[in-house]
Amino acid sequence: MQPENTENNTPASEAGAVPVISDEPTRRDLNDPKATFEDLPYKPQLTEKQAKRANQTLKGMIISVAFCIAVFIPLYLLNPTPDEKAFESTVDLQATAQGASEMAGTELFAPELADDEYANFARWQANTAQGVPYWEFGVVIEDSKFVWVRQAVDSNPTWVALITDSALPTGTKEIDGVQWEVRTKDAKTYLISEGKDTTFVLSSDTGEEELVEMARLASQDAK
Repeated sequence: MQPENTENNTPASEAGAVPVISDEPTRRDLNDPKATFEDLPYKPQLTEKQAKRANQTLKGMIISVAFCIAVFIPLYLLNPTPDEKAFESTVDLQATAQGASEMAGTELFAPELADDEYANFARWQANTAQGVPYWEFGVVIEDSKFVWVRQAVDSNPTWVALITDSALPTGTKEIDGVQWEVRTKDAKTYLISEGKDTTFVLSSDTGEEELVEMARLASQDAK
């Protein structure tokens, strides 16, 4: 009698069989916040109608975007980039002052401006709530600084207080032999010169240097 072949009767699990390695990625638990469609035990399939509907939606979006672009491009080309200089509202200061002087009955202040300066408005205020007619204009300097000039032939303290927004006096300045009262309120500075024939009120909130320069020109006119 031959001995039993125990080698062939040994179970595979006991014989050290090689484990099978799967190429499929490990799926996350569906309760995991990072779980995606790839972690589903099956892949969702769109029906023919669903796929057709999704395709139509995509085509509609593409057509809408193309239509918007087609409308925008002609409008953009028809509206060129605005020039900054186009926003400058300049006036002929001397010509306007000449017409206002006829209404005022006296020659009004209209200085010659430098190349980097221009008047953006000039007018004669005849009907005012204060009952004091006056001449006014604004000067833009280097496109960033501004001086407001007002000149009244027959003024009074009430008019001055209203024009200066009740600013408080802070001192005086003598500019080219003319005494100017300084008043300030918030960021605005006022220079006031009250003579026999005319009263000047100059104001600016962009710098005192330009204000003093305009006062120098007005001082020459007031002498």
